[in-house]
Amino acid sequence: MSNTPTPYTPQPAGQAVPLYPTFTRSRDGRVVAGVASGLAKHLNVSVFWVRALLIFAALLSGAGLFAYALIWIFTRIEKKGSGEASTSKRWVSWCLVLLAIGGAAASVMLSTGFAVGTLVPIGVVGVGLLMVWLAYDRGVESGPNLLIIATGGVLMLVAIVLIVMNWSTQDGFVMALVAVVLTLVGVAALGVPLWVRMWDQLGEERAEKAAAAERADIASRLHDSVLQTLALIQKRADDPAEVARLARGQERELRQWLFDSQDKTPQTTGTVFTALERACGEVEDIYALRIVPVTVGTDEALTEKTQAAVMAVREALVNVAKHAGVETADVYAEIMLGELNIFVRDRGAGFDPDNIPDGHHGLAESVQGRVERAGGKVRIKSEIGEGTEVAITMDV
Repeated sequence: MSNTPTPYTPQPAGQAVPLYPTFTRSRDGRVVAGVASGLAKHLNVSVFWVRALLIFAALLSGAGLFAYALIWIFTRIEKKGSGEASTSKRWVSWCLVLLAIGGAAASVMLSTGFAVGTLVPIGVVGVGLLMVWLAYDRGVESGPNLLIIATGGVLMLVAIVLIVMNWSTQDGFVMALVAVVLTLVGVAALGVPLWVRMWDQLGEERAEKAAAAERADIASRLHDSVLQTLALIQKRADDPAEVARLARGQERELRQWLFDSQDKTPQTTGTVFTALERACGEVEDIYALRIVPVTVGTDEALTEKTQAAVMAVREALVNVAKHAGVETADVYAEIMLGELNIFVRDRGAGFDPDNIPDGHHGLAESVQGRVERAGGKVRIKSEIGEGTEVAITMDV
């Protein structure tokens, strides 16, 4: 056995295979409604064995036919396919269909004692249903299909009348009850498949409208943000600092839209994570320091205490931009179990916390003092040449 892995074959755009494919009745090689061929394709087995199983089940008082009808009603047929089976195979398949129907009729007669004359109207009902359901699969928009549906409905009505007239009882109440029950069954047999198909069609239309709206929203956002920024960059190509500022701002805006847009509503703009990202953006624009904030946990409303923590983070980032000698800084924030933890880290010059030069007390006053006055804690870890980490903890 070869151990060589199967090479990856990329799927064309819009044709990715879903992880759990939805069952659909197949158009390829179908004889009646494509149930057997659809099951064979879905289960990856031979269609011969599927049809053989359905025929065997049909001999059990028509259970196979009933199962076939239920699958036909409540599933959709695939939109594209190569068509029906070839003529030679189609004759063989129709012989198998007739065998299943005949076996089902014989088993019903043996198990219930019905006479052949009683089964004839039932057969007419089956023909009417076959005509109507096949027309449903082709669509009810065309005139010929509507005519076929009307003809099938008339056949079913005539067959129901014949069944009631031939019912072996003189009790008027029983005959009326039988007539009502058969009429309701006939209406359900005609109406339920139509309702299922209309519901599926409505769902497809809604999905298409949602996809079109999403595409339009993406197009408008790209036009209003990315394309406009690219136009500005083209005009200011001789100013590298301005180009870098525009690119950083657009990167931040695009990142927030792609990954955080679900939480950016008018009701959630005054939250901890939103304020933190805004502070990072301000430092990024002013000092040309690239900052990638990462937030984890459930966002909370911004309070005076958490506002102090955010302002301390901003000051820590300003210190990184002024003294660390690096172009990037990392910010990680999490809210877990009612506690806010924020970490600001750079891999820059670092310093000795015990030997801070005069005039460089931003961390002690604007970071540590601000957080502690609000009831939080600050831990500063720094080594010369290794960078600095500021950890802020605050109850939310």
